[in-house]
Amino acid sequence: MRFALCGPRRAADLALILEKQGAVALHRPTVRTILAPPEVLQARLSKLVYQGADWVIFTSGAGVEELHRQAEALGLWEAVYARLKQSKLAQRGYKSDRALRQRGLQAVAWDEDGTVDGLIEALRAHPLAGLQVFVQLYGQPAPRLVRFLKEQGAGVEELMPYRHIPASEAALDRLILEVLEGELDALVFTSQPQVDYLLAHAEKTGQFCRLQAAFERVWALAIGHITAIPLQEAGIRCWYPRVERLGALVTEFARFMAQRRGPL
Repeated sequence: MRFALCGPRRAADLALILEKQGAVALHRPTVRTILAPPEVLQARLSKLVYQGADWVIFTSGAGVEELHRQAEALGLWEAVYARLKQSKLAQRGYKSDRALRQRGLQAVAWDEDGTVDGLIEALRAHPLAGLQVFVQLYGQPAPRLVRFLKEQGAGVEELMPYRHIPASEAALDRLILEVLEGELDALVFTSQPQVDYLLAHAEKTGQFCRLQAAFERVWALAIGHITAIPLQEAGIRCWYPRVERLGALVTEFARFMAQRRGPL
């Protein structure tokens, strides 16, 4: 089977796992990740260091890692870390939890389902009026979360160590054409933006209905149930593993396909 990998992050790891199963892995990212300008991030982190924060909210494991890496490059990590130890922390998703624990940090509020809405529900149990909250964004704005915090009376500062933008139109056109012409057996999505940008480009170019129909014969694979949401909302057949891990995605899908018609 020929798999198109739609995310740039950890694509090499995923390709290796697939190739060990005898599959063909093709790199077809639908997003690009751009790091925040150093001067912008330095200004935000310096504000955290000098003013402190009552709460710091992390919304992605990659964000924790990138914030750490960039803060170190700016010579601010030790000071940022000291502030984090003094603040209450909240997190979204198991990857954020893992990244925080690896750095000796632990959240006091977290979601139950990996969603921003779940995180908001967890934060409702905590008084936020008059408090200063820093929010690490996951490559895109989080308007519902920011609006909730402001409605609770909190002051909000946003930290975006990286942001997602669509892949080039040529790259998206190529991937859609490969799907429509039956050159691929599956597309693998590891985050919602990867899905969103592909579907938005298909809509923009008048190919959405054809692409939607093509997914009746091409598998849309999601890393987990959160990534699957925009596919399901678009009426696209999708599959995701019980455990949100790259290895589980491949091995569980291999077993699933073996039951249908043979190994990958």
